[in-house]
Formats: sequence, C-alpha cells, structure tokens
Amino acid sequence: MMAVKVKNSLENTALELFGLDASRVQNISTSPGIGQMLVEVTLVPAFPECPRCGGHNIVVFNYTPRVINHDVLTDRKCTLIYNARRYKCKDCHRTYGEDNPFAMKRQRISILTGKAIIEDLRSPNETFASVGERHHVSATTVMKIFDMCVSYPVPVKLCRVMQIDETYSFKSDDSKYVCMLLDYDAQSPVDVLPSRKKEYLAAYFRKFPRSERDRVEYISSDMYRPYREIAATFFPKAIFAVDRFHVVQEYTKSLNRVRIRVMKGTRKGSPEYYLLKHQSELLGIRPDAWYRDRTGKKMMIFDPAAPRSYVSGLKRQMNRYELREALLDTSPDLRKAYHFRNRLSEYYRKENLSTAEEELRSLIRDLDSTGVEELQSFADTLRNWFREIINSFHIVKQEYVVDPKTGNVRLKEHRLTSSMIENRNKIIKMIKHNANGYTNWERFRNRVLFVLSRGPEDGHPDRQDKAVNSGENSSK
Repeated sequence: MMAVKVKNSLENTALELFGLDASRVQNISTSPGIGQMLVEVTLVPAFPECPRCGGHNIVVFNYTPRVINHDVLTDRKCTLIYNARRYKCKDCHRTYGEDNPFAMKRQRISILTGKAIIEDLRSPNETFASVGERHHVSATTVMKIFDMCVSYPVPVKLCRVMQIDETYSFKSDDSKYVCMLLDYDAQSPVDVLPSRKKEYLAAYFRKFPRSERDRVEYISSDMYRPYREIAATFFPKAIFAVDRFHVVQEYTKSLNRVRIRVMKGTRKGSPEYYLLKHQSELLGIRPDAWYRDRTGKKMMIFDPAAPRSYVSGLKRQMNRYELREALLDTSPDLRKAYHFRNRLSEYYRKENLSTAEEELRSLIRDLDSTGVEELQSFADTLRNWFREIINSFHIVKQEYVVDPKTGNVRLKEHRLTSSMIENRNKIIKMIKHNANGYTNWERFRNRVLFVLSRGPEDGHPDRQDKAVNSGENSSK
C-alpha cells in the first residue's frame, strides 16, 4: 500500500511532532482549533507474522480509534486519534494488534509526553499538579506515570565515605524524620529512609553483609547518639566523625541561651534590651569578616572607622563595630560567649589532625573556667564527643585544582563536612513543601532519589542497577 503524500506544511509538521517517517504513514489529517489541535493518523499495514502459529496468511481484521494525548505544543493541547489496526491470521484465526509507536501500554498519553513528564519531575520545584497542568493531564495521571516509570530498589552496595543526616520532611506513625545516607565521593544519595530510630537503622544495615559494611572507611553525622552506636556496631572498621557544622551549630545554641538569659534580666524598651533583641545577628559574624563594596574593594565589616548610619532603636548614629561592642558590653558572660564562638571557629580553620587533640583539651579547660553555666555545659558536650570531633580532621579526599586567575596547580585536601548533605536536605524540604506534603512513602522516596541522583554516570556503585524505566520499557 502506498504511503501518504504530505499535502501541506501543517501535516508535515504533524509528522515531525510524532517523529514519524512519511513512508510509515498511510493517512494523516489535521484539524487545528481554538486551544487544541487534532491529528488523525493511520499507519501503513505491516502484516506481521502471527504470534501464535508464525503464519503469514494475514489480513486486516478491523480498526479501533485510540485517543492519545501528545503534548508537544506549548500553546495548546494536541490530541492524536490513532486508528489502531488489528490483524487476523487466516490459518489459526488469532487476532492481534499492530505495534503502537505512539503510546505506552494501557495509557492514553504518548511515549514522548510520558518522557517529558518524567523529565520535568527532576526539578524539585515541580509538583505532580504543575507538571500535569503543563502537559494537559491530571495530577493523578502524572503520579501513575511516575510510579510506573521510576522505582529505586534497596541498594546492595555501600560507599567509601558515608554521611548520615536527618530532616523533618515525612511524618508517619513511627517517625517524623527522613534519614538520608549520602555518598560523599559520588555526591549522590545511597538511600533515603523513613526513620532515624536506632531499631530501624539496625534492621536496615543488618541486611548488608559484613564484607560490604567493612568497605565503609568514614562515617560523618551530627551529634545524635544512636548514629554513633550504629556506627560502632555495624561499621567497626570505619572512622566515625562529628562534622564541624553541627558542633558549631550546637555552640551557637549555647551562645543564644546566654543572650536570652541576659535579655530577660534587662528592662524592655531599654537600649540594652534593643541590642540583645534586634542586633543579635552580629554575634554570628567573625571579627575579621569582610565584604566587597560597589567598586569591588574589600571592606571589614567591623571596621571602627566605617561610616555610621542612624539606628532608630538607639536614636543615634553608629557603625557595626560600635553596635557589636555595645551589644557585648551588656554582659561579661555574653562577651565570653562571643569570644569562644570565634575561638571555636578558629579551631576548625587552623588546626589539623596532629594538633587538634591538644587544642581541644585546652578549649575544654578554658570553657570550664569561665563560670558561665551555658559554656560549661558545652564543654561537657565536647568531652562526650571528643574522639568524634578529632576524627573530623581526617583528610578523606585529595585533588589537584587549577587557580582560574593564575593558572597555578595546587593540592586541595578535603575534610569531612556536612555542607553537601545539608544542601540535599534543603532540596528534600523543597520537594515536600512545594507539594504540601506526601502521604505515600514509596512515591516520596522515589521522587527524592530521582531528583537528587545524577544518573548512572554519577559514579555510585549501585546507580548502574537502579530501576528507572523509560516509557518504551513500560509499554512492553
């Protein structure tokens, strides 16, 4: 049978939209309308052999119109009416349909639309509803397509450097935290778990053979005690560390408790109360911090000679240096707390594995001698996590980097840090907040892994085997 001769540019465009060769099309017609375009197509018969008996005595049995959503136009809905042909074997009387190049099995959307929907869901800013609106399908349809095409099995391999952290993103009867396991080297998730409880983590890691768990060399987490207990039980060969971010975060809480205690002892409406209430962000800035002005020149934030501006709460002109000093003058305890905040920051900036232990002991002694209850309590925290803090100074990765300005090559050493996993946690929260929460854990887990994973090329040993199926596979 002869292939169709394309009569006009609109029909030619329709062929291109569906990726069809004109030689495969027997008939095609287009009906543009307001907000919609209809395309009716019939393919050239192929008369494939009978799937039952292998016979070649084949005839056309009938045609069944199939309505398929093919969303390739941005300004309107595109609907395909596909006259699906059925064949009949005259030898065994078996009837069967021709291969459908347009749609997934049991779906009323085209394969290309399904691929576009899946690809859109890689963005954490997208929701099932927003993607459905863009592609002219319901949110329920988008969910069904996602569930059918994206599924991550439980990993069978672990990684060399594993980071553990939790975020409040999926509330269930058993837990309100999502626990993430991150591959530091590959910068991709190993898995996302619905609970951070010790019993759940023990059952999870028990599934991995001892030989696989012994491959883990470093583990980093916050100061959640069950993480340390799990590491000691299931990863006896790994070096367990508490990363810098969470130690500094814990100290910031102690500093804030000092500030609040001092503020409660001042009169509301007084200059001291204003400083403690409204200028507390100055306590989180290092004394040597700087910024660039409009000309690109480096300027010290706490420059005593910096220009002053009017501070309405104090009814006077002051610069940031003067504000900070006035804030610290409200209490000797607050000045001590600020001093140790900066000393802790310097500790992480300047020390290394050979000097960290001695300096940490000195820091603990000095905190104990302050007489400030909140700082002495933090000294106890440092004692409880002493070895894990020292372990955070281990170098876990080395690489050569080129200075873009000078072209010089230098060796860059990486210590364990949580910046990467904290960034991933923000993305998880974004996925949850944009969707106003999830109730289906498997769908939420698959969506998180789909967004955060960088594909089979990301280098994670288990990503080569991940089950993220294309529309073609789903249609078989």
